[in-house]
Amino acid sequence: MRNYFKYPPLEWRKREDYCVPQGPSFAWAPWTTLHLAGNRLRFKAPRHSPHFSSVEQNRVLPGHDVLADSKLRHFNSNDIPNDHWGFSAPLSRTWAFWGPWMTGCKAELHMDITVLGRQPGHAFDFSFFHPRAFEMVLVQYLNDSYGHEHRGGNKSHIPRFHGPVDWQRHSHLPTFSASCKVYKRTEDLSVLLQPDHLFFFPITDRHFVQVTFVQHLYSLDERGKFTFDPTPVQALQDAIFNSISLELSPKSQASYNKVKAEVGDMQLTPTFAPLKWPIGVEESTAQQDSLFIER
Repeated sequence: MRNYFKYPPLEWRKREDYCVPQGPSFAWAPWTTLHLAGNRLRFKAPRHSPHFSSVEQNRVLPGHDVLADSKLRHFNSNDIPNDHWGFSAPLSRTWAFWGPWMTGCKAELHMDITVLGRQPGHAFDFSFFHPRAFEMVLVQYLNDSYGHEHRGGNKSHIPRFHGPVDWQRHSHLPTFSASCKVYKRTEDLSVLLQPDHLFFFPITDRHFVQVTFVQHLYSLDERGKFTFDPTPVQALQDAIFNSISLELSPKSQASYNKVKAEVGDMQLTPTFAPLKWPIGVEESTAQQDSLFIER
């Protein structure tokens, strides 16, 4: 539990002395259950506690299934430039990490849970429970959500993002799953900024979940070096990630078992090279139109 006397949520003076900030206690964090098309996603995470109280969280009523009516929201065109994808965002939270003796917020950890699928008229003709199909779905989604971003003018060949990087397969859920990072890029292609930490897994034949963690690390000295230890931020992220569990609905379990009986090996690829970005909207659409899977 955070020592509120030594680590109050206040900033009254600037200090560059190296410190170890404190954030919310994971040990005292409550459990949260999300209902997604009859599936139950469960995890442990502290209550919403951002730097600024004006930062709101997303949450749904306990027991409400966010896919009950099967309709997904449309993305803003600035986020995804086509109307092929839909989403539901049942949860987002942010946690601040404070320095000692009123030296202010040193970092924040943000978490999003998003359910993703294709909009009517753009559905793929295969199950997301097929590992090879799911990999192609991720390629299209990453291209659409990150790959179209580039610098303007005569720098349109310079991408704003680089990824996926650090691809890892996981086996703690009843479906296959994987994590990776997508880095923000500066005009100097050798410089990568703080990444989005992404975790993916399918929950139905037509939907998958993306869990996103973003670490906002503040408090730099004149040389651009951090004046604090970011280990507590990563520790909270790891603890939340390790608490995630999934219980498939009978319908989803039957779909997963059907694909498994057909393909046998339900492993995702062990390696996933960074994608070639930026990618044009027309090129992305052409790729999606050509998607297929061997049966």
